[in-house]
Amino acid sequence: MTTGSSDVVFVGGGIVACLSGYLLSRRGYNVTILEADSLGSHASGFAFGGLDPLTGVGMPEPLLEFSLWCYGRHRGLARELHDASGIDVGFEVRDRLHLAFTDDEVRSAKADIEWMKDVGGFHVEWLDNFQAREQEPQVSQEIAGALFEQSPGAVEPYRFILAAMRAGERYKAEMLQRRATGLITDGERVTGVQLENGIINAGIVVLAMGPWTGLASEWCGVDIPVTPLKGQILRLRTSHDPLKLAVNYSHSYVATKPDGLIWAGTTEEESGFDNSPNPAARDSIMADFLKMIPGMTDAELLQQTACLRPLSGDGMPIVDKINGWDNLYVATGAGRKGILWSTGMAQVLCDLIADGKPDVPGAEHFKLDRFPAKV
Repeated sequence: MTTGSSDVVFVGGGIVACLSGYLLSRRGYNVTILEADSLGSHASGFAFGGLDPLTGVGMPEPLLEFSLWCYGRHRGLARELHDASGIDVGFEVRDRLHLAFTDDEVRSAKADIEWMKDVGGFHVEWLDNFQAREQEPQVSQEIAGALFEQSPGAVEPYRFILAAMRAGERYKAEMLQRRATGLITDGERVTGVQLENGIINAGIVVLAMGPWTGLASEWCGVDIPVTPLKGQILRLRTSHDPLKLAVNYSHSYVATKPDGLIWAGTTEEESGFDNSPNPAARDSIMADFLKMIPGMTDAELLQQTACLRPLSGDGMPIVDKINGWDNLYVATGAGRKGILWSTGMAQVLCDLIADGKPDVPGAEHFKLDRFPAKV
């Protein structure tokens, strides 16, 4: 049974697929997004939503310029998506403290400041214990100091992905709740996608299956090195005052969200495709949370979420046309930076499909052939 046909079919309905679908449909492409579950039911909808272009994988080289581009695009896109969808994605500028407790952490933070201070648009400085607690009185008195980062932002991820999809629908993009099981091919061309209960014909196919994209390697005969990285987040209620800014320590963070709840995270677990919350993660997150904000011992756990992020072999995105195929593309692999990098990844993919080459700084680092082929 043929479900239909489309110029571009996305296998996977995360934020990169939805944003790309919006951009391509706005340029006149007929777009269909296949999502096995529901919109925002995986990492794109459950992420914290931080938009910090100065920290994480690839900083400062080779992805600083790309990350800054993505952050700048978020600023304009928030208004654009609101106009197109009527949905406020919750973009806000939110300053951060990156806490240091040990001498090694102090040295590492001060070394980062040396290059961060030259990045335009962001004020970064070292604060001693007293200065840091002036910025946020609820942080631990035991800190040696903190890196203060002014002007990184945040969005509400579920609203973000919903707005992107609704904006695409304005230009006739559609999402079908269907599970893909393979590709239909003719020589070096993909002609469609095999579904559990039919097929859909396609002019172009994009593999955007998040952590499951690696499973498509056997569909196309090309290794796509993406694995699931599990992350868990706690949502808590407390009688204490809201935090004035976001607070980070090591791989963990805590902030008061617009809903008034404390969000604390996260974990980095390599546990296959198990996406269930567990007590060990809860205890680990709570330990870091109370190390950062020791006064919030009254915090009541309201919800614990877990999701699987797509992590590439080197932690950087994969956005490329797949070698050996005329019309098959891949877009995945952003790990913990998926919400920030989604704007750039979507634009790179749109440029590749529409123009044959990307016009986003840093896109040359996202090629699939940077990974050695498996023998």
